[in-house]
Amino acid sequence: MELIPDKRAIVRLVEQAYEGRLCLPNFQRDFVWPRDQVADLLRSILRRYYVGSLLLLRCDPTNPPFSPVAVKGAVPKVTTLVPELLVLDGQQRLTSLVYALTAPLLGLKDSSRPRLFFVDLEKLRESPDDDEIVFDRTASELDGLDRREVQYQRRVVPCTELLTWERFDKWLDGFEDWVRDNQKDHVETYRNMWRSAWKDSIHGFHAFEVPVVELPRVDGTDKAMLGQVCAIFEKLNSTGVDLSVYDLLTARLYRSGINLHALWNEACAKHERLRAWSGGKAEKDKFGVLVLRTIALLRDQEVRPRVLIELKPMGFEKDWHRAAAAIDRALRLMEFVGVDGFGVFDRKWTPGFGILPILAALRDEIELRKLGDDARADLRRWYWCNVFLERYSSAVESKSRKDYVEMLRRWAGDQIEPGVFVEARARIGSPGFSVRHAASHASTIYCGVFCLLAIRGARDWRRGEHIQLQQLQDHHIFPKAYLNRHKIETRVEVNSIVNRTLISNETNGKIKDKAPADYLADDGIFPKGTSEVLLDPHYIGRIALDQMAAAKEGDIENAAVRYSAFRAAREKSILSNIREVCGVPEPAESLPRQEEATCGTGDDDDGDIDAA
Repeated sequence: MELIPDKRAIVRLVEQAYEGRLCLPNFQRDFVWPRDQVADLLRSILRRYYVGSLLLLRCDPTNPPFSPVAVKGAVPKVTTLVPELLVLDGQQRLTSLVYALTAPLLGLKDSSRPRLFFVDLEKLRESPDDDEIVFDRTASELDGLDRREVQYQRRVVPCTELLTWERFDKWLDGFEDWVRDNQKDHVETYRNMWRSAWKDSIHGFHAFEVPVVELPRVDGTDKAMLGQVCAIFEKLNSTGVDLSVYDLLTARLYRSGINLHALWNEACAKHERLRAWSGGKAEKDKFGVLVLRTIALLRDQEVRPRVLIELKPMGFEKDWHRAAAAIDRALRLMEFVGVDGFGVFDRKWTPGFGILPILAALRDEIELRKLGDDARADLRRWYWCNVFLERYSSAVESKSRKDYVEMLRRWAGDQIEPGVFVEARARIGSPGFSVRHAASHASTIYCGVFCLLAIRGARDWRRGEHIQLQQLQDHHIFPKAYLNRHKIETRVEVNSIVNRTLISNETNGKIKDKAPADYLADDGIFPKGTSEVLLDPHYIGRIALDQMAAAKEGDIENAAVRYSAFRAAREKSILSNIREVCGVPEPAESLPRQEEATCGTGDDDDGDIDAA
């Protein structure tokens, strides 16, 4: 079968897909990329990175060899699809761009709510390596970004304005008018600096070309040719490989006689935890890239993609084995349910993977240098500070080496305190610091608190067994149905971490929608009665317990007061534990907190909020 190589502007392909002229064969799998991968693709194009090639099949629009389906989010101009091309490889990338540039009312893999993507033009101009050049929001998180004047004020453009050059040019004209009317002192700066830089960046986005391999038109009656097409497709990874430097580096190293795929398989065979967490696949949760980032840190290099792509082959295999072992050791620390570990008793409670390479590299240095208790305590403190500051929820690449270098300097005797410790003391040690906004697995605070619950020895109220001997889940303490009946319905109020703890599904089923006062007295739920020994690991002390015992069915007048007092008492206990593990002193005085918490970092899109 003859292959026809070419290069085409990717935005033009997106337009074809959106209009239904470029479709998918009906045997293509679903679009599976989450929002961070969509954002990664946009960043890669804006930075002019290689994003892989596409494989297309030319077809007769009126008689395609396979039944065509539209790319997710597309709005074909005709009811019956008449595609000129079918996508054999590249679905995830094209669909991601259709999604980002047209904003269909559809969710993504990790968000049931539609996401809108934006480009921060000033960050793009000043610091294109900053991951925050592209970000996304739901409609409820826009904070005015759906209005032109707010976009202009923040110098942020919606990705929907990038679909065509004419749309961006019109947006830019509007910006110039707005600056002239509202920020006259910036007019000259715009004309002399911003305008040309922004136009160059977006023009580069529109001109960005990808390698395309086109298969010639296949007659639907030619079974042999159709078989060849299917064989080619089956050999492709069409499930949506994580867009990363891993595959590009694989090709680069192969020229130097280094087989990265073989190294990966060897590492999985040797390291049980790496194999289990990754499922043996380098693309899962970016584990292949995480090992590469660890290598970069151990080589005293940045972990940015442009650096990883250029990792030198000399000594690579030795460094790979060291980094893979370091990642495996870090996973052991993550899993360990005890004061020396991080309590990730179930992988869904992992507070993000971005922190893993730095944890792995730092622990490896501790072993290599034979450091003692102080360094190990520092590492635990560093980990918890990052979790509860949510520092590695974004812009991971810019923080990694800085943290790594500062911690190594500390262990070498440098008296300058690492920045993360300074930040933790200022923020976590502040009287106004709160965690009640955390309401889903998307928040590292939410995950971190549940890991601390495991470390504290929180047990199911009925079974009384250690968490590693059973399956405990996050459930409400004041049941959701009870709160709703008593006019407490705000999502964050109801689902906040301060109203969630670890109990079994069986126990939760017995609680159902009961008033706390009723289920506390139920010996089917508390066979040995309530006690400080049983409830204290759940951050339920005497004050919190008293409020639960007073929360009776039908007492609508006092329900909100009881629940508010319970949340305040339990949050105080949680914060005390967080400050302890972060090495942060309690604040000298407490400030009154807002009872109406603001929206946290995560959406309730993960399906874990139960009905109880």
